[in-house]
Amino acid sequence: MVSIGTLNALPADVRDQLYLRLIPGELLDRFGVDPASLRGPAGDRQVRITAAEDKTWARIELRHREQDRDPVLLLDIGMSAFGAPELSLVQVIDPTAPRFGIDRDSDGHDTLLGTASRNVAEEARALGAGLAPGQVRQGLRMLARVLQCMDDFCRLLGRDFYLVEPLFYHSALLYERHGCDYFIGRERMDQIHAGFQPDGALCTRLDGSTPFRRPGFDGTVRGRSWAIHDGVLGEPFGHGPTGVKMYRVPGRAAGVTTFPGAVY
Repeated sequence: MVSIGTLNALPADVRDQLYLRLIPGELLDRFGVDPASLRGPAGDRQVRITAAEDKTWARIELRHREQDRDPVLLLDIGMSAFGAPELSLVQVIDPTAPRFGIDRDSDGHDTLLGTASRNVAEEARALGAGLAPGQVRQGLRMLARVLQCMDDFCRLLGRDFYLVEPLFYHSALLYERHGCDYFIGRERMDQIHAGFQPDGALCTRLDGSTPFRRPGFDGTVRGRSWAIHDGVLGEPFGHGPTGVKMYRVPGRAAGVTTFPGAVY
């Protein structure tokens, strides 16, 4: 078995080529990245890999242009307390799509994608444009391919499964669609679904008091996620007695759904 720390201790050129496997080849092709140099047609560094040899985590970033603020692809991976690889953050965005400043509050402080503080005005704009919580731009619908790359990376490490941490309610539902199961938090997800049933405690809180609590939001994944992000649970999605953590076994779809017939 190999750990993230072991990979980080390798010579940088070897290490980077191993982490490059986490980026879908079609994204490298789309943005003209040379896999050997990690640079684009203009010579700028489009792929950046942060992996200190004394750390057990790594960050992989792909940008359209080196100076771009937002990576097209951002992955944070590490080793969990259970000794399994963990995919703790995934973002795949369209760099040409309109941007929404949900990542900075009115004082310019980092909101950690709205999980530490919020820019409500920008979130309302993002909601109106059809985005989900935590999105600064429209996505590229490539989560399935990213997870396939993570599957291969998991096999490279000699592990049978890896953990996935959904930051938002809709993230958990998307991971469900792509074969993930719950390590902890399945009961919480079932309780949320029950709460959004007619006359359920969460459904009754969709009273129109904010743009994120509109009646009818109980019927869609995105609507529920915005309402949860706005506090209808009384606490952030990932909090509670256990939080929510998922796992994926490469090559095996769990077939779990906590929102039957979900509409996005």
